[in-house]
Amino acid sequence: MKKIFSTKKYKKRNFRRAKKLLRRRLAGIEKRKAVRRSISGYVGAKHKIIPSVLHRGQVIKRLTIVAPKDFRLIENTQECLTFYRDMRSAKYVSQIGNSKLVKISLEGVENIDYGTISILTAISDDLKCKDIILQGNFPKHEECRKFIEESGFLNNMLNEHNKPFTKSTKSELIFFEKGSGVLSQNDNIKISNLVKRVVNHLTEKEEHCLSVKTIILEICGNSIEWSGTDNKQWLLGVKYESHKVIFTVTDVGKGILKTLYRRYNKKIYDFFKNKTDCEILSGAFEKKYGSATQKVNRNKGLPSIKANYDEGNILNLKVLTNNVILHFEDSSQSKTFTKGSPWFKGTFYQWEMTNNCINKISI
Repeated sequence: MKKIFSTKKYKKRNFRRAKKLLRRRLAGIEKRKAVRRSISGYVGAKHKIIPSVLHRGQVIKRLTIVAPKDFRLIENTQECLTFYRDMRSAKYVSQIGNSKLVKISLEGVENIDYGTISILTAISDDLKCKDIILQGNFPKHEECRKFIEESGFLNNMLNEHNKPFTKSTKSELIFFEKGSGVLSQNDNIKISNLVKRVVNHLTEKEEHCLSVKTIILEICGNSIEWSGTDNKQWLLGVKYESHKVIFTVTDVGKGILKTLYRRYNKKIYDFFKNKTDCEILSGAFEKKYGSATQKVNRNKGLPSIKANYDEGNILNLKVLTNNVILHFEDSSQSKTFTKGSPWFKGTFYQWEMTNNCINKISI
Protein backbone atom coordinates (compact mmCIF):
# COMPACT_ATOMS: atom_id res chain seq x y z
CA MET A 1 0.00 0.00 0.00
CA LYS A 2 1.39 3.44 -1.03
CA LYS A 3 2.00 6.08 1.60
CA ILE A 4 -0.02 9.26 1.03
CA PHE A 5 3.06 11.50 0.49
CA SER A 6 4.33 9.26 -2.32
CA THR A 7 1.17 9.38 -4.42
CA LYS A 8 1.03 11.34 -7.67
CA LYS A 9 -1.94 13.40 -6.46
CA TYR A 10 -0.12 14.46 -3.29
CA LYS A 11 3.02 15.45 -5.17
CA LYS A 12 1.07 17.66 -7.57
CA ARG A 13 -0.82 19.37 -4.74
CA ASN A 14 2.36 19.89 -2.74
CA PHE A 15 4.16 21.37 -5.80
CA ARG A 16 1.32 23.84 -6.41
CA ARG A 17 1.33 24.85 -2.75
CA ALA A 18 5.11 25.36 -2.71
CA LYS A 19 4.95 27.45 -5.89
CA LYS A 20 2.16 29.59 -4.43
CA LEU A 21 4.11 30.19 -1.21
CA LEU A 22 7.25 31.13 -3.18
CA ARG A 23 5.32 33.61 -5.31
CA ARG A 24 3.75 35.12 -2.20
CA ARG A 25 7.14 35.44 -0.48
CA LEU A 26 8.74 37.13 -3.51
CA ALA A 27 5.77 39.49 -3.83
CA GLY A 28 6.18 40.41 -0.16
CA ILE A 29 9.86 41.21 -0.70
CA GLU A 30 8.98 43.40 -3.68
CA LYS A 31 6.30 45.19 -1.67
CA ARG A 32 8.75 46.02 1.13
CA LYS A 33 11.23 47.35 -1.48
CA ALA A 34 8.49 49.57 -2.93
CA VAL A 35 7.77 50.99 0.53
CA ARG A 36 11.46 51.82 1.03
CA ARG A 37 11.62 53.46 -2.40
CA SER A 38 8.58 55.61 -1.65
CA ILE A 39 10.16 56.78 1.63
CA SER A 40 13.39 57.74 -0.19
CA GLY A 41 11.48 59.65 -2.88
CA TYR A 42 12.03 57.11 -5.69
CA VAL A 43 9.15 56.87 -8.16
CA GLY A 44 8.87 53.32 -9.50
CA ALA A 45 7.03 51.84 -12.47
CA LYS A 46 3.36 52.71 -12.85
CA HIS A 47 2.42 49.05 -13.23
CA LYS A 48 2.90 46.49 -10.49
CA ILE A 49 5.28 43.72 -11.53
CA ILE A 50 5.42 40.53 -9.45
CA PRO A 51 8.75 38.74 -9.75
CA SER A 52 8.78 35.15 -10.92
CA VAL A 53 11.26 32.30 -11.07
CA LEU A 54 12.66 31.74 -14.57
CA HIS A 55 12.71 28.12 -15.73
CA ARG A 56 14.20 26.73 -18.92
CA GLY A 57 12.31 27.98 -21.97
CA GLN A 58 10.36 30.58 -19.96
CA VAL A 59 10.30 34.30 -20.70
CA ILE A 60 10.02 37.34 -18.43
CA LYS A 61 8.62 40.31 -20.34
CA ARG A 62 8.78 43.85 -18.99
CA LEU A 63 7.16 47.04 -20.20
CA THR A 64 8.68 48.96 -23.11
CA ILE A 65 10.07 52.35 -22.03
CA VAL A 66 8.47 55.05 -24.15
CA ALA A 67 10.51 58.19 -24.88
CA PRO A 68 8.81 61.58 -24.45
CA LYS A 69 7.59 63.49 -27.49
CA ASP A 70 10.06 66.27 -26.67
CA PHE A 71 13.25 64.28 -26.16
CA ARG A 72 15.57 67.26 -25.73
CA LEU A 73 17.69 67.02 -22.60
CA ILE A 74 18.21 70.75 -22.11
CA GLU A 75 14.65 71.91 -22.91
CA ASN A 76 12.75 68.99 -21.32
CA THR A 77 15.15 67.80 -18.64
CA GLN A 78 12.74 66.16 -16.19
CA GLU A 79 10.97 63.88 -18.69
CA CYS A 80 14.31 62.87 -20.19
CA LEU A 81 15.68 62.02 -16.73
CA THR A 82 12.62 59.84 -16.06
CA PHE A 83 13.36 57.94 -19.27
CA TYR A 84 17.06 57.47 -18.38
CA ARG A 85 16.18 56.31 -14.86
CA ASP A 86 13.79 53.68 -16.21
CA MET A 87 16.43 52.47 -18.69
CA ARG A 88 18.75 51.71 -15.77
CA SER A 89 16.06 50.17 -13.56
CA ALA A 90 15.88 46.40 -13.03
CA LYS A 91 12.07 46.68 -13.35
CA TYR A 92 12.43 47.11 -17.11
CA VAL A 93 14.90 44.29 -17.78
CA SER A 94 13.22 41.49 -19.75
CA GLN A 95 14.74 38.02 -19.93
CA ILE A 96 14.58 35.27 -22.54
CA GLY A 97 16.48 32.26 -21.27
CA ASN A 98 19.92 33.58 -20.35
CA SER A 99 19.59 36.77 -22.44
CA LYS A 100 18.62 40.05 -20.77
CA LEU A 101 17.31 43.06 -22.65
CA VAL A 102 15.75 46.48 -22.22
CA LYS A 103 13.24 47.70 -24.81
CA ILE A 104 12.79 51.37 -25.64
CA SER A 105 10.44 53.08 -28.07
CA LEU A 106 11.42 56.30 -29.85
CA GLU A 107 8.46 56.08 -32.21
CA GLY A 108 6.65 59.21 -30.96
CA VAL A 109 9.73 61.45 -30.64
CA GLU A 110 9.38 64.75 -32.54
CA ASN A 111 12.28 66.72 -31.02
CA ILE A 112 15.72 65.46 -30.00
CA ASP A 113 19.14 66.98 -29.21
CA TYR A 114 22.76 65.88 -29.05
CA GLY A 115 22.78 65.81 -25.24
CA THR A 116 20.11 63.12 -25.32
CA ILE A 117 22.13 61.10 -27.85
CA SER A 118 25.26 61.30 -25.67
CA ILE A 119 23.54 60.07 -22.51
CA LEU A 120 21.65 57.35 -24.43
CA THR A 121 24.97 56.09 -25.81
CA ALA A 122 26.66 56.11 -22.38
CA ILE A 123 23.78 54.23 -20.73
CA SER A 124 23.65 51.77 -23.64
CA ASP A 125 27.34 50.99 -23.14
CA ASP A 126 26.82 50.64 -19.38
CA LEU A 127 24.01 48.13 -20.00
CA LYS A 128 26.25 46.25 -22.43
CA CYS A 129 28.90 45.90 -19.73
CA LYS A 130 26.22 44.27 -17.57
CA ASP A 131 25.32 41.86 -20.43
CA ILE A 132 22.01 43.62 -21.07
CA ILE A 133 20.98 44.22 -24.70
CA LEU A 134 19.28 47.48 -25.70
CA GLN A 135 16.51 47.14 -28.29
CA GLY A 136 14.56 50.00 -29.83
CA ASN A 137 12.95 51.52 -32.89
CA PHE A 138 13.22 54.73 -34.90
CA PRO A 139 11.00 57.82 -34.61
CA LYS A 140 8.29 58.19 -37.21
CA HIS A 141 9.31 61.84 -37.50
CA GLU A 142 11.68 61.93 -40.48
CA GLU A 143 13.95 64.74 -39.19
CA CYS A 144 14.41 63.02 -35.82
CA ARG A 145 15.26 59.74 -37.53
CA LYS A 146 17.83 61.52 -39.70
CA PHE A 147 19.29 63.26 -36.62
CA ILE A 148 19.80 59.89 -34.87
CA GLU A 149 21.42 58.38 -37.97
CA GLU A 150 23.85 61.31 -38.23
CA SER A 151 24.58 61.50 -34.49
CA GLY A 152 26.80 58.42 -34.32
CA PHE A 153 24.44 56.67 -31.87
CA LEU A 154 24.09 53.71 -34.27
CA ASN A 155 27.83 53.33 -34.96
CA ASN A 156 28.23 50.31 -32.67
CA MET A 157 24.75 48.84 -33.12
CA LEU A 158 23.14 46.25 -35.39
CA ASN A 159 19.98 46.58 -37.48
CA GLU A 160 17.06 44.11 -37.71
CA HIS A 161 19.12 42.00 -40.13
CA ASN A 162 21.93 41.73 -37.55
CA LYS A 163 24.23 43.94 -39.65
CA PRO A 164 26.05 47.11 -38.51
CA PHE A 165 24.64 50.51 -39.43
CA THR A 166 26.55 52.88 -41.71
CA LYS A 167 29.09 54.93 -39.75
CA SER A 168 28.26 58.62 -39.37
CA THR A 169 30.75 61.25 -40.56
CA LYS A 170 28.95 64.24 -39.00
CA SER A 171 29.49 63.21 -35.39
CA GLU A 172 31.94 61.28 -33.24
CA LEU A 173 31.32 59.36 -30.03
CA ILE A 174 34.49 58.00 -28.44
CA PHE A 175 34.75 55.97 -25.25
CA PHE A 176 37.81 56.34 -23.03
CA GLU A 177 39.03 54.07 -20.26
CA LYS A 178 39.48 55.66 -16.83
CA GLY A 179 42.15 53.16 -15.84
CA SER A 180 44.41 54.52 -13.11
CA GLY A 181 42.89 57.99 -13.19
CA VAL A 182 45.00 59.39 -16.04
CA LEU A 183 44.61 59.30 -19.80
CA SER A 184 46.65 56.65 -21.57
CA GLN A 185 48.97 57.46 -24.46
CA ASN A 186 46.48 55.92 -26.86
CA ASP A 187 43.70 58.14 -25.46
CA ASN A 188 45.90 61.22 -25.87
CA ILE A 189 46.51 60.33 -29.52
CA LYS A 190 42.77 59.91 -30.13
CA ILE A 191 42.06 63.34 -28.63
CA SER A 192 44.89 64.95 -30.65
CA ASN A 193 43.47 63.57 -33.90
CA LEU A 194 39.99 64.70 -32.85
CA VAL A 195 41.26 68.24 -32.21
CA LYS A 196 42.74 68.38 -35.73
CA ARG A 197 39.35 67.46 -37.21
CA VAL A 198 37.59 70.06 -35.05
CA VAL A 199 40.03 72.84 -36.04
CA ASN A 200 39.72 71.83 -39.70
CA HIS A 201 35.92 72.04 -39.50
CA LEU A 202 35.98 75.52 -37.94
CA THR A 203 38.95 77.09 -39.77
CA GLU A 204 39.38 74.87 -42.84
CA LYS A 205 42.95 74.28 -41.72
CA GLU A 206 43.83 70.81 -40.50
CA GLU A 207 46.34 71.65 -37.82
CA HIS A 208 46.92 70.91 -34.18
CA CYS A 209 45.74 73.41 -31.54
CA LEU A 210 47.16 72.73 -28.08
CA SER A 211 44.74 75.15 -26.39
CA VAL A 212 41.69 73.26 -27.67
CA LYS A 213 43.20 69.98 -26.50
CA THR A 214 43.96 71.48 -23.08
CA ILE A 215 40.31 72.54 -22.64
CA ILE A 216 39.07 69.07 -23.57
CA LEU A 217 41.60 67.44 -21.23
CA GLU A 218 40.55 69.71 -18.34
CA ILE A 219 36.92 68.63 -18.65
CA CYS A 220 37.71 64.99 -19.44
CA GLY A 221 40.24 64.83 -16.61
CA ASN A 222 37.60 66.19 -14.29
CA SER A 223 35.27 63.40 -15.40
CA ILE A 224 37.95 60.86 -14.47
CA GLU A 225 38.26 62.38 -11.00
CA TRP A 226 34.62 62.75 -10.01
CA SER A 227 33.22 59.55 -11.52
CA GLY A 228 32.66 56.06 -10.18
CA THR A 229 31.12 54.01 -12.97
CA ASP A 230 31.10 50.22 -12.90
CA ASN A 231 32.58 49.91 -16.40
CA LYS A 232 35.18 52.65 -15.74
CA GLN A 233 34.49 54.46 -19.00
CA TRP A 234 33.45 57.96 -20.01
CA LEU A 235 32.21 59.23 -23.34
CA LEU A 236 33.42 62.19 -25.41
CA GLY A 237 30.97 63.33 -28.07
CA VAL A 238 31.56 65.80 -30.90
CA LYS A 239 28.89 66.99 -33.36
CA TYR A 240 29.91 69.04 -36.38
CA GLU A 241 27.35 71.70 -37.29
CA SER A 242 27.44 74.71 -39.57
CA HIS A 243 29.91 77.27 -38.12
CA LYS A 244 30.18 75.50 -34.75
CA VAL A 245 31.05 72.25 -32.95
CA ILE A 246 29.08 70.83 -30.02
CA PHE A 247 31.06 68.90 -27.40
CA THR A 248 29.70 66.57 -24.72
CA VAL A 249 31.37 64.57 -21.96
CA THR A 250 29.20 61.95 -20.28
CA ASP A 251 29.87 59.78 -17.27
CA VAL A 252 27.24 57.49 -15.74
CA GLY A 253 28.96 57.13 -12.36
CA LYS A 254 28.07 58.72 -9.02
CA GLY A 255 28.02 62.38 -10.02
CA ILE A 256 29.84 65.42 -8.63
CA LEU A 257 27.62 66.13 -5.62
CA LYS A 258 27.84 62.54 -4.41
CA THR A 259 31.65 62.68 -4.39
CA LEU A 260 32.05 66.27 -3.25
CA TYR A 261 33.90 66.73 -0.01
CA ARG A 262 32.90 69.55 2.32
CA ARG A 263 34.44 70.18 5.69
CA TYR A 264 32.18 69.82 8.71
CA ASN A 265 32.05 73.56 9.49
CA LYS A 266 31.17 74.24 5.84
CA LYS A 267 28.23 71.83 6.06
CA ILE A 268 26.92 73.68 9.13
CA TYR A 269 27.31 77.03 7.34
CA ASP A 270 25.43 75.77 4.30
CA PHE A 271 22.70 74.30 6.52
CA PHE A 272 21.99 77.57 8.34
CA LYS A 273 22.33 79.60 5.16
CA ASN A 274 19.72 77.27 3.62
CA LYS A 275 21.87 76.67 0.54
CA THR A 276 20.43 74.64 -2.34
CA ASP A 277 22.39 71.92 -4.11
CA CYS A 278 22.49 74.23 -7.12
CA GLU A 279 24.35 76.85 -5.07
CA ILE A 280 26.68 74.21 -3.62
CA LEU A 281 27.57 72.92 -7.12
CA SER A 282 28.14 76.48 -8.31
CA GLY A 283 30.46 76.89 -5.33
CA ALA A 284 32.46 73.87 -6.49
CA PHE A 285 33.16 75.71 -9.75
CA GLU A 286 34.28 78.67 -7.65
CA LYS A 287 36.80 76.46 -5.78
CA LYS A 288 34.92 76.47 -2.48
CA TYR A 289 34.90 72.71 -1.97
CA GLY A 290 37.34 69.85 -2.46
CA SER A 291 36.89 66.38 -3.95
CA ALA A 292 36.17 63.20 -2.01
CA THR A 293 39.90 62.35 -2.05
CA GLN A 294 40.74 65.62 -0.23
CA LYS A 295 43.99 65.88 -2.22
CA VAL A 296 45.33 69.39 -2.76
CA ASN A 297 46.03 68.94 -6.48
CA ARG A 298 42.50 67.72 -7.13
CA ASN A 299 40.67 71.02 -6.74
CA LYS A 300 41.62 72.67 -10.04
CA GLY A 301 39.41 70.97 -12.64
CA LEU A 302 36.02 72.58 -12.00
CA PRO A 303 37.31 76.18 -11.55
CA SER A 304 39.43 75.89 -14.71
CA ILE A 305 36.33 74.87 -16.69
CA LYS A 306 34.49 77.98 -15.50
CA ALA A 307 37.56 80.14 -16.22
CA ASN A 308 37.57 78.97 -19.85
CA TYR A 309 33.90 79.87 -20.10
CA ASP A 310 34.40 83.31 -18.50
CA GLU A 311 37.22 84.04 -20.95
CA GLY A 312 35.04 83.12 -23.94
CA ASN A 313 37.14 80.10 -24.92
CA ILE A 314 34.02 77.94 -24.81
CA LEU A 315 30.34 78.88 -25.21
CA ASN A 316 26.94 77.76 -23.86
CA LEU A 317 28.40 75.66 -21.06
CA LYS A 318 25.92 73.39 -19.27
CA VAL A 319 26.50 70.86 -16.49
CA LEU A 320 24.02 68.20 -15.32
CA THR A 321 24.81 66.04 -12.31
CA ASN A 322 22.70 64.34 -9.62
CA ASN A 323 19.77 66.69 -8.86
CA VAL A 324 21.21 69.90 -10.37
CA ILE A 325 21.53 71.46 -13.82
CA LEU A 326 23.70 74.56 -14.32
CA HIS A 327 23.25 76.96 -17.25
CA PHE A 328 26.34 79.17 -17.20
CA GLU A 329 25.02 81.50 -19.92
CA ASP A 330 21.77 82.12 -17.99
CA SER A 331 21.90 81.35 -14.27
CA SER A 332 18.13 81.92 -13.96
CA GLN A 333 17.64 78.58 -15.77
CA SER A 334 19.91 76.71 -13.34
CA LYS A 335 17.94 74.73 -10.78
CA THR A 336 17.82 72.02 -8.15
CA PHE A 337 15.26 69.31 -8.93
CA THR A 338 12.55 68.85 -6.32
CA LYS A 339 12.60 65.93 -3.91
CA GLY A 340 10.94 62.86 -5.45
CA SER A 341 11.71 63.86 -9.05
CA PRO A 342 14.22 61.83 -11.09
CA TRP A 343 17.94 62.60 -10.77
CA PHE A 344 20.81 61.92 -13.14
CA LYS A 345 23.19 59.35 -11.74
CA GLY A 346 26.38 60.64 -13.32
CA THR A 347 27.78 63.85 -14.81
CA PHE A 348 27.12 65.47 -18.16
CA TYR A 349 28.94 68.48 -19.69
CA GLN A 350 27.98 70.26 -22.90
CA TRP A 351 29.68 73.24 -24.54
CA GLU A 352 30.23 74.76 -27.98
CA MET A 353 33.15 76.22 -29.92
CA THR A 354 33.18 78.48 -32.99
CA ASN A 355 35.84 79.95 -35.25
CA ASN A 356 36.00 82.99 -32.93
CA CYS A 357 36.85 80.70 -30.00
CA ILE A 358 39.73 79.16 -31.96
CA ASN A 359 41.06 82.59 -32.93
CA LYS A 360 40.81 83.85 -29.35
CA ILE A 361 42.70 80.99 -27.72
CA SER A 362 45.29 80.87 -30.53
CA ILE A 363 46.41 84.45 -29.96
